[in-house]
Amino acid sequence: MKGKRTSLQLYEAHRERLLNYANRLSGDRTLAEDIVQDVWLLFARQPVEHISAPLQYLRTIVRNLFITRLRRTADEETKDVDFDTVVEGIADHAASPEQAVSARETLARVLAVVDAMPLRQAEAFKLYYFEGLKLREIAARLDLSIPMVHRLIADGMTICDRIYEEGL
Repeated sequence: MKGKRTSLQLYEAHRERLLNYANRLSGDRTLAEDIVQDVWLLFARQPVEHISAPLQYLRTIVRNLFITRLRRTADEETKDVDFDTVVEGIADHAASPEQAVSARETLARVLAVVDAMPLRQAEAFKLYYFEGLKLREIAARLDLSIPMVHRLIADGMTICDRIYEEGL
């Protein structure tokens, strides 16, 4: 009968594999050594007689320790950072006041153009762009063919595009 294996024997039998695994995770041999050393400190306290797959168990400890180190490093990097300094580096994608005014003026011109369109064209345009109906739904509602609805909307969009480009 085979004698009981101690935690030290199991650790020594798998140490090189654990180092390679930790090195693949971290990309740093020194950090991998530290992690594997910490694995030994944790594993030495465990009763090993009930561990059926010691290599997998040790690899799990390596992975968990690596994740813990990543989290700790991330926390340390942001711990003493000034909030105002970080916020200054964030891009502001909000429109400038000038851009907002220009957009409102362009929108007002487009809405005026839509209101000035022939009744069927304005209705088709509004149903498509403002209410989100499909071409076939608009065609059924206005009692028009789908190609006719498409042409009305496309012509209306051409006019709106021209108005938009003039506003730029």
